[in-house]
Amino acid sequence: MRKRRQSKQESDASEISPQAALILRARAGEADAIEELIRAYQRRVAGFIVAHTGERDDYEDLCQKTFVKMVLALPRLNSTDTFEAWLFTIARNVCTDHLRARRGWRALFIHYESEHESVPMHHSESAIEAEAVNRALEKMPEAQRELLQLAISEDRSYEDMARISKISLAALKSRLFRARKTLRELLYEGES
Repeated sequence: MRKRRQSKQESDASEISPQAALILRARAGEADAIEELIRAYQRRVAGFIVAHTGERDDYEDLCQKTFVKMVLALPRLNSTDTFEAWLFTIARNVCTDHLRARRGWRALFIHYESEHESVPMHHSESAIEAEAVNRALEKMPEAQRELLQLAISEDRSYEDMARISKISLAALKSRLFRARKTLRELLYEGES
């Protein structure tokens, strides 16, 4: 009976993805695995932080806080499947805490600038069109801007975006539809 359990555990261990194995090693406290995990997500987390806060000056400190919190909480991570959503939730919380401490609640509605990631356009991307998009994004609620940023960064699936946003798939699709509609309305409003 013991041999059956052992062979089942060994076969389960051989079936996991390299990413899941890396997360399990990091969760076990292996320094090399933790460093590799940080390197794998460092750029994406930094982009998320800059888009969320609108600040390029403090992103390195906020990234460091995010990864410190990640390392400290890794032993409590229940499933390797939810790692990415869990990590971006930590990053969002770090950003929110930073904005509250730095500027108060008003800062949660950031001024969108052209330096931030732009929304891909189906027609020519002239400077005038980019400025119109930036003005429209500036007028949008922060939650809609964040959702659009998730949608355009690294071609995330709806399922990934729903996990990161901690909402159902149906709610995500509905909110993303409304965010895109709001953006279109603001763009057409600027043309008239």
